[in-house]
Amino acid sequence: MIKKFAEELAGHKKPGLISHISPDGDAIGSQLALFHWFRQRKIDAVMFNDDPVPSNLTWLKQHEHIQVPEQDQLDQCDCIIFVDGNHPSRFGKSAPFLEATDKPLYLIDHHLEPPKELFRNMWWDHSASSTAYLVYELFAETGLEQIDKDVAEALYCGIVTDTGSFRFDSVTAETHFAIGKIIETGGIKPSDIHAQIYDDKNLDQYHLLGMALNNIELYCGDRVATTHVTEDMLTKTGCTAEDIEGFVNYPLSIKGVVVSMIFHEREGRVKVSLRGKSVMDLNQIARKFNGGGHFNAAGAWHSGPISKAKEDLVSALADMF
Repeated sequence: MIKKFAEELAGHKKPGLISHISPDGDAIGSQLALFHWFRQRKIDAVMFNDDPVPSNLTWLKQHEHIQVPEQDQLDQCDCIIFVDGNHPSRFGKSAPFLEATDKPLYLIDHHLEPPKELFRNMWWDHSASSTAYLVYELFAETGLEQIDKDVAEALYCGIVTDTGSFRFDSVTAETHFAIGKIIETGGIKPSDIHAQIYDDKNLDQYHLLGMALNNIELYCGDRVATTHVTEDMLTKTGCTAEDIEGFVNYPLSIKGVVVSMIFHEREGRVKVSLRGKSVMDLNQIARKFNGGGHFNAAGAWHSGPISKAKEDLVSALADMF
């Protein structure tokens, strides 16, 4: 199946690679690795994203080629590949184009319940640890010798970030086997990559984290933890929305907590990130609030304010216990 998928992709002359809004390490790592795969075949791929590459990922090679999608640029592509997201609504302002276009659409993703009728072909597995792992399988099928240092860094970045540094349930022996091959073939040093991703925070970011931790509240018999970040908190600390990445994981270390949520104001709405410990399907919760994701990790949107968003999400979770 992946052989046919690879052959179809390689048959295009100008593919557009689009990753989801508010991109994380898996979105950017997968997108860049796929970009390298096309370049190695002398194929002129173009990368799109509404939002900038997070500052802790700007060391990845070729990230500067990711551009905000404009209509004329999308029109020039002879296909569009969804990377780390399976529905047009996850890709920002280009969603209307993606839903209406007659260009062939492809999918490389591990999120639940993709609209299969939308795609000409897809490389999809909801049990995969990350989308970057699925891109690794594309390299494995077409030749591991193609994994040079730049590709290896992108793939490693995607896998390590989307597995919580290999601590999530999605991590399997196959995940570690792939990582071994990526390290060996690409000649990379994991400790250097980990430092680039996680050890480059400034004092303002820690001040913001301190405020978020101070906002933690417990619900549902102390099994659900919430926290929040307001626009005022961002202004006071000089931080941006991308600095909130990873905050949702901290309350999960509280004894007895099985679900953590963080609420933050963004563009007149409230964005909600959910993380869990294999107790309930957070994807189904998120879908009730204009979102989706995985069993243990999902995102949603609420019209706000934060107090109302918290009330509604906690109520939905309480019904699941």
